[in-house]
Amino acid sequence: MGLFDFLRELFSSPAGPEELVKERWTAFDDGTYRDRLRDYDEMAWRVGVGWFESWFQGLEKRTAQSLGRRLAHAAVEHEEYMMGLGGSSIPSGRDPASWSRTIMHWETSGLGRFGLLEDGDETRIVVELPASGPICSGLIAAAWEKATGKRHRFLWSESAGDGLVITLTQDDAQVPGPKPLSSSWNDQGPAADVMPETNDEIWLDLRADSPGHWSIMNERRMFVLLDLILRFEEYCIPYLDGNCGVRFEDYSWGGLDEKRSAWWTAAADSARERFVSEGHHVLVREHSDWASIAHRHLSYHGLGRIESTKQTDEHGGVSITFSTVFHPAIVSGVLLGCWERAYGRNGRSLVAFVEGRTTLELRSSREIAS
Repeated sequence: MGLFDFLRELFSSPAGPEELVKERWTAFDDGTYRDRLRDYDEMAWRVGVGWFESWFQGLEKRTAQSLGRRLAHAAVEHEEYMMGLGGSSIPSGRDPASWSRTIMHWETSGLGRFGLLEDGDETRIVVELPASGPICSGLIAAAWEKATGKRHRFLWSESAGDGLVITLTQDDAQVPGPKPLSSSWNDQGPAADVMPETNDEIWLDLRADSPGHWSIMNERRMFVLLDLILRFEEYCIPYLDGNCGVRFEDYSWGGLDEKRSAWWTAAADSARERFVSEGHHVLVREHSDWASIAHRHLSYHGLGRIESTKQTDEHGGVSITFSTVFHPAIVSGVLLGCWERAYGRNGRSLVAFVEGRTTLELRSSREIAS
């Protein structure tokens, strides 16, 4: 089925909002979700809205910087790039209520719902139940610029009563179009296959609570594409001083420069802290147990899949090779959290890249006598 056939089917389908979410986001056997609207080319993270916000706040704490504007501008650039690829929602006109494909995109991504407040010298658009203030603001700014054909400056404010309000002012600045970004991992290996339709576990208890707001097991979720995370990373790196200040010695990134290593360390350690705080019970009897642990805590969320494991010492040390990784920093942070929950002590994470494969070694942060 071609893209436009799929869009016609999607808009004419009597299926409920839960089915539309499942029809758009397809789970693959390499532990990823892919966007059917973009011909499965884009890898996506199905993340809890509260989880993402906590991870983002941890990243700000570790870098000692306010990162909201950088995330918002990454979202603008990301949405511009996605619309330029085709298959994305292309809004037109100054009435957001007529942006039917954009509305569907937001609702199936779990981002919230938007509407026009006023359109004069300044344009104000409100987002009800936004999944992320900076991300939603950036996406709205990009959509408004596309719909009007004009560049705009934007500001946002958020309150529990009024929702997220984005204020846009026309700007004559000339900004170059976004360039493609690609990860330096996941370059090798066979193409992934769609997960069997009988695997209902990944969508268990999916509920649409309101337009643009859906949950799984009572936790609100959204989809975040890898392209957005990569652009956010690029916006952050120039301002880092090369030291995240928190457990820096417990993370090693093969081949990365000092500033990128600092961002990855901050991102990983924030993910580790968020995972540990959830209090998951993790049991490791032998190194092969990591496959099922990764399925539950990585693949279920679209973060990737383990290809093989190898024991490296008698104190829980393990080397893990992945077939696919959404982002090594986030993945290694989650699995380091698993390791620390299993063994009850601080661990270390060492990541290397060999022939398009990501390898993660987990071990105790301190030497233990044999």
